[in-house]
Amino acid sequence: MRRYGLGVIFLGLALALSGAYGMWSGWDYIQLERGWSLFIGGATAVSGGVVTIAIGRAIGVLSRIADKVPATQAHAAADRVEDAPARQHQQQPVAATLPQKPPVEVDRYIASGSVYVMFSDGSVEVQTDGAARRYPSLAALRADTGVGGG
Repeated sequence: MRRYGLGVIFLGLALALSGAYGMWSGWDYIQLERGWSLFIGGATAVSGGVVTIAIGRAIGVLSRIADKVPATQAHAAADRVEDAPARQHQQQPVAATLPQKPPVEVDRYIASGSVYVMFSDGSVEVQTDGAARRYPSLAALRADTGVGGG
């Protein structure tokens, strides 16, 4: 059986006892400033020792609870944490199949009697004499028309 928190309990006990001694030795000189300082410092040490003892006791209780948890449950919890990113990667293709928003018109200008409409996805639509033709990019438009090849 493991003993957790015993060092903390003994440290708290030493702190409380030294505080009690400080209070006892300061009591005789309480009329003087030194006596008050010893008494107040001793009272502070006693309360700190009691709190430290309580923390040591809590460490002991929590460690016994942790010892009762089977190792298989701890490994299963660790596996679930490690599998979480893998599940997220599996769900990404499903999210990629969602319908995409139609591109938004970014710019429109008129040149040589044709209307050029630029979209947010980089595509270009050319409207000439009531007919419209869509190109996937400005480079594709230049390649098809042979204009501006620089």
